[in-house]
Amino acid sequence: MARPDRKPGALPRIVSIFAVFLLAAGTAASSDAPVTVDLGVAVASNEGTRIDPQLADLRTKLKAMFDYTSYRMVDRRKRTLAVGETGEFALPGGRSMRVTPAPSPGSKVRLAVQIMEGQRNLLTTTLGLSRGGMVLVGGPAHQNGVLILIISAE
Repeated sequence: MARPDRKPGALPRIVSIFAVFLLAAGTAASSDAPVTVDLGVAVASNEGTRIDPQLADLRTKLKAMFDYTSYRMVDRRKRTLAVGETGEFALPGGRSMRVTPAPSPGSKVRLAVQIMEGQRNLLTTTLGLSRGGMVLVGGPAHQNGVLILIISAE
């Protein structure tokens, strides 16, 4: 039976598309420094051609990475986590994202990320980026498009 939040023929698992954008390097941080995780949640679809003003700075990157005509920001949350501490972010569609900072050298950040749909694991990965860097993760399906997770860390 098809789920109402997925396009017909869409894969039922998360599509993981990663792009790391290194922004200005922050100051050196020790491996045990807290990490502020900033999560933006956008919905991309082919319904209309509007790009949310909150996503204007990412317009070129979004259009280059994803084949959609409309991008709408639906949520943005920020949480400061100690190394080894897990924070959970609610996502649309009964999903959630767990993030755990791991030790890393200097101005680097390592994040263990798990995206869940109820008790089902959709994605488990470790992201490595510079403090101030950003990663875009595309998927899973939502409404008539997909969720795009905009993950940055300070």
